[in-house]
Amino acid sequence: MVQETKSVKSWGKLFALMCASLLIVAACSSSSEEATDTGSTEDAGETAAAAVYTPLSEPPCDLSEKKIHFLSVLKGHPTLRLWQQGFLDQANALGFAEATIASPDEADWTKAIALGEGILATGTDGLVLGFVDPSQKDLIKRFGDAGIPAVIGHVQAAEGEYPGVIAYAAFSPAEWGAAAAEVIGEKMGGTGTAAITQGGFNAVEDGVAAAFTAKMNELYPDIKVLPAVEEGFDLPSSISKIVALLTANPDVTGAISTTGAGPVAWAGAVDETGRQVNMIGPDMTRPNMDAVRDGKILGLAAQPGYEEHQMAVDIVANAICGNAPAQFANDLPTPIILNDGLAPYYAVVDAIDARVESEE
Repeated sequence: MVQETKSVKSWGKLFALMCASLLIVAACSSSSEEATDTGSTEDAGETAAAAVYTPLSEPPCDLSEKKIHFLSVLKGHPTLRLWQQGFLDQANALGFAEATIASPDEADWTKAIALGEGILATGTDGLVLGFVDPSQKDLIKRFGDAGIPAVIGHVQAAEGEYPGVIAYAAFSPAEWGAAAAEVIGEKMGGTGTAAITQGGFNAVEDGVAAAFTAKMNELYPDIKVLPAVEEGFDLPSSISKIVALLTANPDVTGAISTTGAGPVAWAGAVDETGRQVNMIGPDMTRPNMDAVRDGKILGLAAQPGYEEHQMAVDIVANAICGNAPAQFANDLPTPIILNDGLAPYYAVVDAIDARVESEE
């Protein structure tokens, strides 16, 4: 389990751009804690973010003595790194005294809950939940009972489903699935066969797949949409499954994957089969963008993970300052990005990579 603290008072934007990425390990709840200023990708990413969400430029009150925590799993996952950076950058912009990432490397909610227990014991002023799991319900309620505002990032939830949560900032799976269908169907010329692969069968990925199928049937009735196939999360295995799918269906010329590693898996399958497939998948990570840049897939759904967590920080900050959220549900758009729109997103990951290098 890893808990990292960032003091966010003093770094300028020039150095911030050189140092934006993952975090230096420190124990924020002990006398041996190491507090390190966080950098910011704010300038690098502002063009990419502008169309999705405009974060607060000034704190709603003095936050210079306040602490905020990000609690999640999968700390080192490239997608989660973007979320973490959105959290850190906005905490920096609003002048929080400390912004802390608390996350195990694995998808282990037991470990995440243990970290949350530690946060509750040592104290915080606000909590951002990257992902959320039903096993956290009791923990989150106790944050709420203590008067500590909690906001979910990236995942839609019903109001009251997680007592203690005051709002969520997420994306709409249905909107990006439908948008991808429009782009892919047009590229396919309205005919042929389209495939769907999912990391797993769950509410979020199922929602994307269902919306894709419905919109494709509506707009392009001459395109056959195959039932979804589970590609899984092991890259070599995922590539093999997609290769098998393409081999069994030689007429597939369009596809979506609903999981963040899907674009790389599909690019690998394209390399193995020599097929050209108009494929769209989620997440603006470097490997995914490289696959678009190199012409192996068509585009990416820019799930607003960075912006969701900026927004989550803003909602928490307002709550700390006595301002209730305007609404519980906050759904951000997920634009479809093709080759000509990659530049501002590369700026964000360039800054993240620069920071990793500076810490080595």
